[in-house]
Formats: sequence, structure tokens, C-alpha cells
Amino acid sequence: MNLYEKLVSGYPTGDVSPQDFIDHLTVGADGWIGAWIAIALAVIFGLLVYIIPIYLTEKDKLGPYPLWLHTFYCAADFMGIWVFLDAWKNYDHFFLFLILAIGEAIWVCMEVYCLQRALTYEKDVIWKPGTSFKSHLTDIVIQVICFYVGLNMLRFELHDSTMWKFWIFTQVFITIVPGLVLEKRGYRRGNNIWLHIVLICVALVSFNPWCNMWVCIAPDFFSITENPWYYIMGLICLIMSIRGLCIYLKLPEKEKK
Repeated sequence: MNLYEKLVSGYPTGDVSPQDFIDHLTVGADGWIGAWIAIALAVIFGLLVYIIPIYLTEKDKLGPYPLWLHTFYCAADFMGIWVFLDAWKNYDHFFLFLILAIGEAIWVCMEVYCLQRALTYEKDVIWKPGTSFKSHLTDIVIQVICFYVGLNMLRFELHDSTMWKFWIFTQVFITIVPGLVLEKRGYRRGNNIWLHIVLICVALVSFNPWCNMWVCIAPDFFSITENPWYYIMGLICLIMSIRGLCIYLKLPEKEKK
């Protein structure tokens, strides 16, 4: 099947199971060093895309992400805790699954913190001024529930027991959305140059065809020959993350406090 046929009528087959993690990440397996490096890079930059916004929220009293992005990640990572704990329980307590579950719990804690700070600092930006705290909190809870149920439905439809198929959308959103939000706001407050550099790195780490953690775990599903749309999406994410940096650099500097 040529590239054109693959783009218009070809789809990768098979599922990404916990056994794929074990086969490619067990010490001594073929390519295990590269797979561990790919995962380590994804985790490091995944932490930075929350650590930097937490710092910015406390400094500028405004974060770089819209509310729905926090609720989406909160739902996705909360689901990830149970997905990886279940894999750890059912696959001979393979230690990486426990590490991933703990990592997901850490992300959920950061997301809950960001949601709390949004309620504190951004309520008049996100909601109509004067609306009650109860209304704000209800809005957040409804969003988290809708995302949680919707993502689980998507997992079932994709036969995605490990979240590996849908989880890439977390990288898609984080590399595209902040630049669009920044452009709409028209000011640097709530952003800094380091965040946008990190977002470019996220796109490179997640979508390069040689050593990203998706292709390392499931090469038959995420290789460039089997899944060219994945890498086309990656190119779009890279372009949009670079565009976000360019928008930031063109905006006036923050006012000195």
C-alpha cells in the first residue's frame, strides 16, 4: 500500500496492550534503552508544562491555559491512575506500571491545584463577574465528569486498554492551545518564553519518528509507515508551538510591578 492509499483508506490494526510495555521496556529487551529515554523525556517535559504554569499563576495571578484544558487533563490523568494500577495488578506487578500510576497521581494533584488557583485568581476572567463560588465549582465538576465519561467511552471504542491511542491528544492540545489563547488575550501576562520553548520540545519529543514513547511501545501501530497521520499531526503541533513562541515574542513586555 503506497502512502496515498495509507492516508485515505489505510488504518493500523491491532491494540496496544500492557504486554507491549513489558516487551519493549524490560531491561535487556531490544531497544529498551531508547524506549526508557523516550519515556523519561516525555515525563520531564510533561512535568514542566505544569510546573511552569504553576509558577506563572502565582507570579502573574493568571495561568496560560484555559479552564477546560485543566479539567480535561484532570479527567484523563485520574483515569490513568486506575488504568496503570490495573495493569500493575494483572501483569505480575511490572514495576513501570506502578511508577506510571504514581506519576498520574502527581499530575492530578497539580491539576487540582491549578483548578483551585483558577477559582482564586481567574474567576472574573473565566466566569461572568459576580457569579457565585458554587456556580464556578459546579462548572468545574461538570466538565471533569463529562471528560472522564467521554474519554472512557473513547477508550472502549478504540479498544484502548492502556490509553496509549487517545493519550496522544494530551500532547496535541498542550502544543496547540496555549498559543491560541495567548493570541486571543493579546498580552504576555500568564506566559513566559520558557513555557513556549518547552511546548516546542514537547512536540519534538512526542512526534519525532525515531524515538518517541508511542512508537517505542507500539511500533506496529505508531510507525511512520503504518500511521502517517500521527506524524502529520505532529508537524502541525510543532508549527503551532513555534507560532505560539513567535506570538509571545511579538507582544509587549509585561508591565513592571
